[in-house]
Amino acid sequence: MNNARMTVQTLEKDSNMRFQVRRMLTGLAWSVFGIGGLCLSLTYFPWLNITEKDKDIRVRKARKMISKSFNLFFTFTRLTGVMNREIEGIDELRKVKGTVIVANHPTILDYVLIASRLPEVDCLVKADLTHNFFLKGVVRAADYLLNDASESLVEECRRRLGAGENILIFPEGTRTIPGKPLKLHRGVAHIALRCNAPIETIRIHCSHRWLDKSSEWYEIPPSKPTITVKRSETLKSSDFINPLEDGYSLAARRLTKKLAEVLSS
Repeated sequence: MNNARMTVQTLEKDSNMRFQVRRMLTGLAWSVFGIGGLCLSLTYFPWLNITEKDKDIRVRKARKMISKSFNLFFTFTRLTGVMNREIEGIDELRKVKGTVIVANHPTILDYVLIASRLPEVDCLVKADLTHNFFLKGVVRAADYLLNDASESLVEECRRRLGAGENILIFPEGTRTIPGKPLKLHRGVAHIALRCNAPIETIRIHCSHRWLDKSSEWYEIPPSKPTITVKRSETLKSSDFINPLEDGYSLAARRLTKKLAEVLSS
């Protein structure tokens, strides 16, 4: 009886020890992520600016290097037991051109997960990232679109989509609030409609509540989390346009409603 009790106590202690080790490794992973971005900004990107004068080639090389570094990051998180990732159908999107890629946004790692598998994807990011000490060099080198509410944003999207680039957009604008329905901004719908661009949707799901809008990095789940990134429906923006209507307001409402349905399913 005493031996059995001691065994249970030992197992509980080991379980708690594994939890604390995983929390420590999670902190280490975030340090690696931030330092990695800073190192690229101080070494590879300046070297690329000197050796490659063609901007388009330079941006493609920068994005590919960013994608490789993200893959190394996820290799680190898998080997250390911080998290797992499951990717379904995303690699097929490397073949599409001039497409708006739309995803829900449950965790802070969503862009990192997608970009790790789509090395040339463009992304609409918050303008304040240009002031982030660790990431501003990455944003600048990759020439990501800035969501600064400028009137030229749609035209710049039109130019990039017309050149065959794919633009990743999170229509919630920020991470999902746990327990709340998705609340999408209509900006992504207006971009797709005005640029007559096809839309690919990606559904992201985390097995545990983790790295969401109201969580700190150290608030890890009781067991190792898994984030699943899965390709969902393909939509034609033209299907939501009624030629009898003036402007895109009603079409944007319909498209936004459909996107919310797809991303919530």
